[in-house]
Amino acid sequence: MAPALLKPPDVRDRRWDVIVVGAGAAGLAAAERLTGSGLSVALLEGRSAIGGRIRTRRMRGCAVPIELGAEFVHGRSEEVFEIASAAALLVDRLPNSYLAPTKSGLKPQDSFFDRFERITRLMRRTGRDRSIADFLRAHRSLSPVQKRLAASIVEGYHAAPLDRASEHALSTAGDPPSSPEEHAQFRVVAGYDGVTNWLRSRLEPRRCGIFLSMPVREIRWRRRQVTVRCEDGQEFRASRAIVTVPVGVLQAAAESVGAIRFDPLPPSLRRALSGIEMGRVAKVVLRFREIFWAREGFLEERLSDRARPDGELGFLLAQTAAFPTWWSASPAQAPLLTGWAGGPAADALRGLPPSAILSRACRTLAQLLAMDLGRLRGLLIGWHVHDWNADPFSRGAYSFVRVGGTRAPALLARPISGTLFFAGEATSPDQSGTVPGAIESGRRAARQIVEKR
Repeated sequence: MAPALLKPPDVRDRRWDVIVVGAGAAGLAAAERLTGSGLSVALLEGRSAIGGRIRTRRMRGCAVPIELGAEFVHGRSEEVFEIASAAALLVDRLPNSYLAPTKSGLKPQDSFFDRFERITRLMRRTGRDRSIADFLRAHRSLSPVQKRLAASIVEGYHAAPLDRASEHALSTAGDPPSSPEEHAQFRVVAGYDGVTNWLRSRLEPRRCGIFLSMPVREIRWRRRQVTVRCEDGQEFRASRAIVTVPVGVLQAAAESVGAIRFDPLPPSLRRALSGIEMGRVAKVVLRFREIFWAREGFLEERLSDRARPDGELGFLLAQTAAFPTWWSASPAQAPLLTGWAGGPAADALRGLPPSAILSRACRTLAQLLAMDLGRLRGLLIGWHVHDWNADPFSRGAYSFVRVGGTRAPALLARPISGTLFFAGEATSPDQSGTVPGAIESGRRAARQIVEKR
């Protein structure tokens, strides 16, 4: 039977069918499905804009957007590619080009995904869980090069400390080999916010109220009764709520900025949060006067003697640098280079002012490209920094599973008394840490409500 049309809710009364906390990809995906099923939704967001950990900025004179948050689509994600098709968003495939510094210059590298997968096949999925640090110490068959590779990917790509990341969670033992398409990386050319803007455009305005700059401070609940109190004292009431904020916010001390208090605190929530942690990330985007690295001979002069140029500067990987990973806007031709520091590298930047982070980024890039620092700074016309660890509405970039926490994402995704539901990338079993995982989780939470109403 088709859902009955509802009278538009009285915003002043703050009475809704469902309250969704957080207007990132998960919250928007949930609200889109709920309103499409005839339910009224109050969408509460602490920031002044939708998008959550998608932070797209556009600058006059810059041909491509600045992505300070989520940027890549890993593999041909059904969730993102379907939205891109519906919204007419152009998606580019990134070149499979990796360079790393050696004593004799920059040297092309094979895809690190394939090399890392050969290591994760050795990781255990059963028995007593242990940290990646313990796994690496125990596996004497791995060469020092393989161990350094594994450590750099866990700390950088997964943004997780080696002594806390779960071996069981990263294991691919018994899985079929990944296809090249699974390891392919893509970018939404016009900006990742095109995905969240499309989700917002799908919300039924008669059934959905979006409330920005409305940080939630407390969620009081009992079966089929939820009262959400915001920082300014306003209260919203509904029979159910979907909470989509990052786990870093759920784990924050009650008195801290952006934290949310639950009354009562569900025991299952406490147990789930003990097995998940937020990875730390700082990101810097540098804008230059020109694409100086594309000048004829620039890369060739910096490659090792045995290397052959492939014509593209895709990724630069330097495991011990202040910013260990860099990438260009390629295949787009734009004078942007992005630096990424994850895990311990991000910890080393904690508390530094943006200008100091910029200085470290420029020094790193100048060393990698064998350039005079003054010359590089002279080509710089703009820069953008975001430290996700210091962001009170995220407290990290994305989640990873701690030792012993492999069941935590599924536990967090489990509805509580048919009243509290949780979504977000941390609840996605197969796509954690990604926008597609967040979208899938929001739709899952909405489906759980619609099917049981």
